[in-house]
Amino acid sequence: MNNLIVVLFMWLLVLTLALRAGSRPDNTMLKASIVIAASLTTTIDSVYLWAADRLPWPNGLDLAANVLLTVGVYYLSRAIVNGARAGDSLSGTGALWIRRAAMMAVVIMVLSFAFIDDPDPSHSFMLDYGHQPAAALYSGIQYLYILAVMVGTLMTCLRNVPQMRRKRFRVGFRIIACGCIAGIVLSVSVIIMDLAHVADNERLRASAGIVYDVSNPVTVVLLSAGLAVAPIGRILNDLGVRRQIRVLEPRLRAVWLATVAQSPAVSLVGTTEQSVTAGRDHSTRDTADTIHRLVIEIHDWMELQENRSRQISPADRDVVDRAEALCLKQGRSI
Repeated sequence: MNNLIVVLFMWLLVLTLALRAGSRPDNTMLKASIVIAASLTTTIDSVYLWAADRLPWPNGLDLAANVLLTVGVYYLSRAIVNGARAGDSLSGTGALWIRRAAMMAVVIMVLSFAFIDDPDPSHSFMLDYGHQPAAALYSGIQYLYILAVMVGTLMTCLRNVPQMRRKRFRVGFRIIACGCIAGIVLSVSVIIMDLAHVADNERLRASAGIVYDVSNPVTVVLLSAGLAVAPIGRILNDLGVRRQIRVLEPRLRAVWLATVAQSPAVSLVGTTEQSVTAGRDHSTRDTADTIHRLVIEIHDWMELQENRSRQISPADRDVVDRAEALCLKQGRSI
């Protein structure tokens, strides 16, 4: 059941990130999420056994899935850190060491896996073969790397969250920070299980297993939810902006026709009454540009000496103020 929850949330994250993939300059997070989701999908018993029966190496799928998971965690952590730093990427030295650590972890995983005696396919690989030192090294090095990544990502989130201006980013990265804490607990529990299994300490292994069973889905759910907050928030914000534009545009056009249209020289780009009243089937961006231009021209009309004695109605003033607030919200100066 836990595996299904983990896989479901990862694929939901992939779907969420894919919604804005076309407008996002960097889709590293989406690609990493797809890799991790594909890796975790193999933990479903029926999927694992079906694939294992068709591979030449009985448990080669376990190795492939864990290598993909390690690589996915590497790229996902880089995307999170870069996002938390508002686009300022890691320094060359820091990025190099993280990449080298990932490569070393993968190499050690592959070498240690080659020495594991695993004649039969097993969807509970570490439970069946974890008593072997090679298996403990194979699993332990992976989660030691994930532990280091979670600690580093957590520290980055804690340092940068207070500096974020947008609420959706602050909320998202706080949830990610909680996910990193759960990931640290998860990694420690796996390492303890690996050591306890080799030492034949069943009580310790069972105790750590309880922690793992809880922290595994919690980690994925929190990280997935945290990563999804920003894109979902952006989608909801865009829907709200479109709704405001639909309401404000005709009203603002009416105000413009009652003011600027009476003083054509005020227009910044020679806007005419015909151009304002005709052709309203435009994209949201074009309409937002139009609203921005109309607000500026109305402001210019109000600043003209001969118009200062001609006050627009409170209702029209409210429309202009709301349109101005919308422009400022989009980062457009007035």
